[in-house]
Amino acid sequence: MPRSRITLRNYFVVAYLAICLAIALFWPLVGVSSVPAGLFLVIATAAYAALYLAPVIVLVTLADRLLLWLKVSPQLHRAVTYVLALLGSSLVLLAIYADYRLFELYQYHFNGFVWNLLTTPGGVAALGATAATERTVAMQVSLLLLATTASLWLMHRLATAGRTVPRRLAAQLMAGLVLLLVVEEVVYAHSTYTGREDLLEAADVIPFHLRSGASKLLKRLGVERTSMTQLRLAGGTVDYPQAKLAAAAPKKMNVIMLVGESFRWDLLSPEITPNLWKFSNRAQRFEQHYSGGNRTRMGLFSMFYGLYAPYWYSFEKQRVAPVFMDFLRQQDYQVAAHTSQSFNYPELRHTVFSGVPESQLQELQTGEPWRRDTQNISDLIGKIDGRDASRPFFGFMFFESTHAPYDFPEDQELVRRDYLKEMNYVKLDLADNIEGIHARYINAAHHIDREFGRLLAHLEAAKLLDSTVILFTGDHGEEFMEKGRWGHGHGSTFPEEQIRVPLVLWVPGQAAQVVAHRTSHLQVAPTLLGHLGVTTPSRSYSSADSLAVEMPYHVVGEYDYMGIVDAQNKITFPFTGSTYFRYGTFDAEDHPLTREAGRQLVAAQQARLDEVVTESGRFLEAPTAN
Repeated sequence: MPRSRITLRNYFVVAYLAICLAIALFWPLVGVSSVPAGLFLVIATAAYAALYLAPVIVLVTLADRLLLWLKVSPQLHRAVTYVLALLGSSLVLLAIYADYRLFELYQYHFNGFVWNLLTTPGGVAALGATAATERTVAMQVSLLLLATTASLWLMHRLATAGRTVPRRLAAQLMAGLVLLLVVEEVVYAHSTYTGREDLLEAADVIPFHLRSGASKLLKRLGVERTSMTQLRLAGGTVDYPQAKLAAAAPKKMNVIMLVGESFRWDLLSPEITPNLWKFSNRAQRFEQHYSGGNRTRMGLFSMFYGLYAPYWYSFEKQRVAPVFMDFLRQQDYQVAAHTSQSFNYPELRHTVFSGVPESQLQELQTGEPWRRDTQNISDLIGKIDGRDASRPFFGFMFFESTHAPYDFPEDQELVRRDYLKEMNYVKLDLADNIEGIHARYINAAHHIDREFGRLLAHLEAAKLLDSTVILFTGDHGEEFMEKGRWGHGHGSTFPEEQIRVPLVLWVPGQAAQVVAHRTSHLQVAPTLLGHLGVTTPSRSYSSADSLAVEMPYHVVGEYDYMGIVDAQNKITFPFTGSTYFRYGTFDAEDHPLTREAGRQLVAAQQARLDEVVTESGRFLEAPTAN
């Protein structure tokens, strides 16, 4: 037998063990709640390590056969098969490790959202990775290639010395692992059918899991289905609005909407944001205000449309603009929309600003985020000064400074001096650095406040406050390990820190007011349209009333999950069918309820759940709930 084959057999055994260890990195990230769940996790790790390596083995085997058929030299044959084995196994390990870092930081695997981020123009830039992160990634890739090369060289030396894994044993091991994978997938499919949550939670940490199903087969076999019925709400032909907007006497006031990325409610304070705080004392300050989601897409979608998260899919695909923006264009508003991120990521060109001419959209994506924010405010001021004073003006600004890595000019007067100096995502230790990371966030918010103050001072000097509606809020919040996580992309729980944001609203002629009742982004569009003279009932184009109305509950969402939130509890559930269906139930402090208490809450709120499901399809011609 050629020595290269012996070497490769030895190497693939080593690579398999390395992949098992890489998957085992995920184990501490899940709470295994039973002995069967722990056993399932071990079996899944062993089976999936073989599955990941199998394509590499097949590729190398095919290349080996082809090279033998072509009768190339032994040196070339060995070089080609060795390189394929090295690159293939290294790519597998890199993919698993990248997924591990992603899951460790954000609690989700590589999925459609991540693929969208990588392939959409501006997506990677929006992630906020630093130069230090890029250098660390390059170094780790180099070290991995070096390690795999050293392993292959060592296996070559062992093969030269006659030490090898017996061919029959290797074949038996592979056959056993294939059988193990089949068993694991059967158990998983049965668990999704019967609602065995401890096993399903264990499976959640396996990267690139196949998520096999066998509902029809299990039904034919007479297995009782005890899992909950799926809800598939995303998708359908848009039927929106359900009535044309009417305004007997439109009020041609200017409107300026300012949104801070990841800007949560407790940033509004005399210390962190003094300009915004002073302004809020002259305006309306909503002290218990919530975004419509914990993602930029859903936060802005809920604010401009007043609709639930599932609608985003159809509206984005069909390029349906919000009636709010349509009304402004009908009233001949001059539009100047600015972002320090991208209008492609998130897809604001396809949703909020669909149909807005490119000349009215400005996106700055190069340079430090704080510089982009400063430049955008300067340019927005310039457009205000250069506007046609006989026509109303609409300005929009999306600040990026408070997006990780939380950027600010270090020569400004800092609110927090003990901030983390460098944000390296690959080496980031959240437990040890979260206070320093939070300090960066606060300093970034202080910079945004300075830019807000500059814009406000200019509006006052130009005597425009008496004719301009001004709104400041956040697209969603940000968590700093208060509930055990960092960031905002954790769709199944929607903790307070991820969805609660400030809302300051200035309407000319209205007295200052502190609003204590709970409000939502979904109420923003109906409120603004009302101030502009629209008399059409808000429920004909929205799922909410104006901010003056205290609604009994609010709905939040992201790509796959929705949540129903009131003052006492929160119920969450998936709506796309991308994961097995289950309700998450929490109290007002975001503590999970016991299983029995959760069941009682869901039963008590069934009418409300049904109402939300129905509302999630009201603006579609054929609602897709089932």
